[in-house]
Amino acid sequence: MTFVEYEKGKKHAGKNADESETSDSFEDCGIKLTDKDLVIDIDDVPKEVIHAIIQFFNIETQTVWTDRGVHFYFKKPENFKGANGISALGFPVEYKHIKNTKSVTVKRNGVLRQIDNEGVRENLPEIFQVNRKIKNNLLGMGESDGRNDALYKHKMAVYSLKDTVKILNFINEFVFAEKLPNDEISTIARDEAIDTKDMSFDTIAKSLVNQYYVRFYNNVLFFRDDEGKFINDENMLKRKIHQFLDQKDSRNVEEVYKQLLLMAPIITLDDDESFEIHFNNGYLHEGNFYEMESKTFTPYHIDIDYHYDAEAVKVVDDYLNHLSNNDEEYKKLILEVLAHTLVINKEFKRMLAKFFIFVGDGGNGKGTLLTIIRAILNRKNCSGLSIGDMADERYFVTMQGKLANLGDDIQDEPINNKQMKALKNISTCDFVSTRQLFQQATEVEMTLSLIFTSNHILKSWEKGDSYKRRVMWLPIYTKPAKKEKNFIQKLTTQKALEYWIRLIIEAYKRLYKNERFTTSKVVEQFNDQYHEENNNFLLYLQDFERNDFLHMKPKQIYDEYEAWAEENDLNAQSKKQVKDTIEKNYGLVVKGKKINGTTQRVYVEIDKNDEEVQS
Repeated sequence: MTFVEYEKGKKHAGKNADESETSDSFEDCGIKLTDKDLVIDIDDVPKEVIHAIIQFFNIETQTVWTDRGVHFYFKKPENFKGANGISALGFPVEYKHIKNTKSVTVKRNGVLRQIDNEGVRENLPEIFQVNRKIKNNLLGMGESDGRNDALYKHKMAVYSLKDTVKILNFINEFVFAEKLPNDEISTIARDEAIDTKDMSFDTIAKSLVNQYYVRFYNNVLFFRDDEGKFINDENMLKRKIHQFLDQKDSRNVEEVYKQLLLMAPIITLDDDESFEIHFNNGYLHEGNFYEMESKTFTPYHIDIDYHYDAEAVKVVDDYLNHLSNNDEEYKKLILEVLAHTLVINKEFKRMLAKFFIFVGDGGNGKGTLLTIIRAILNRKNCSGLSIGDMADERYFVTMQGKLANLGDDIQDEPINNKQMKALKNISTCDFVSTRQLFQQATEVEMTLSLIFTSNHILKSWEKGDSYKRRVMWLPIYTKPAKKEKNFIQKLTTQKALEYWIRLIIEAYKRLYKNERFTTSKVVEQFNDQYHEENNNFLLYLQDFERNDFLHMKPKQIYDEYEAWAEENDLNAQSKKQVKDTIEKNYGLVVKGKKINGTTQRVYVEIDKNDEEVQS
């Protein structure tokens, strides 16, 4: 937070006022608002009512207690407008944001106001969202003031909110001067079907946005399911619309859906922001686990409890020992590959910049691993495209909002340039083009992990360093001594899943701490050998030393290599690949050099002081 000094005894700053990260040096000051802050100013109700609001509606955002009430600090919704209004709780509130208030008082006459949950900014709850349908101030109403009729009208204005019954009961308990008897409030608060026949499509859409917290992210709609988790399921959302409508014509459903696409709040993230991953008992964010409930929008929910001391499960340990052939460093690396799926910070994932291929003979547990990952992450968080399908932008939409793409049993075909581009772009969270059926293509960033299995070592058209840096081949060639009945079920019991999550989050924290993957000699040697075989010119170089190529013409070298490749039934690499490999391995480049009185283009040592342009 930034504090700005106020003029003595006043509630505003002077010209060129001093600012500080603390309030210690100021007698009077305020909290400087940012474009992301929205302050709800309440001063019309007693503080015991404010405490009840906090308790009833579980408000844990930054709270500053004022002389007459409270300032709640929330995240400002996109395109927010408003200065005051009647809240869903039936009393007036003021909205302070950077367009109408530069700073908000926090210290007067040397006394700092009480601040709870300092630095926390929750999403704006529905009880404080602007609702122009609410016309009447219910505060202090009694029986003779038309209280019952006013409450019924208020119900009609807030009926689309998730906690309507809770809101009405709160108003009766804390806002009215005289409470309704229990039977009367029960009658008014009773959940009744709403007649939508005379409602416009946009009004219906607004109601659905509020009722299901519909949000627009990555060009698709998310909404809360019956368990309160955000999901992206077009068919299910249209079914919700169909249930809501009185006139259940499919054209009406489509029209309301179109309105939702235009009206749902847009979720955007800056480059330095990332979503939380919600678990049953907390959330994971930026390298840490927080054991508390979060109301923030996220497309990611994992239906498992995380316990740092979850009991070890022998069948899980045995399976990991089988995959890693009892190599501890390799076991750590495998768990870090699984933890990579939980890294959704774009900058950090770009730094790691990997995609993974588990390779080995059939029947050795590779496919089982993908099944386990799906069980851990939740199938809704996983897609299953092959490398070939990933090169088609029409399939990209299935990867949006996912934690992992798990491609099983990849075919024995070389990775072509189009496929390689998709692999590299996604592994570094670059923009990729995606297109839903019958729609224009759009550019999106994806943060999911790419994990594949294959019985074959795949060649690639590209041989360069960018591919080498991004791919990680993970060999699994040990086979189980015998097939075990119900093996996958044993690996995915609730107890086993909680142990998996313990191991994976340990690996996740290790990735954040070390900022790299654990080095495994087994994996390192396998990848070195793979790239030698993928670029067979590296095999050819094993019979030569640097000086063997000095002052030789490129054509002469290539002709001799091409003859060697043909003799060994290998496909020769391109001339460019040969040239790049010589430069990388021997530090030699092609330049003009006088030999026997004539200038010839030959390989020479790289000279940083040489101004001659390299070929």
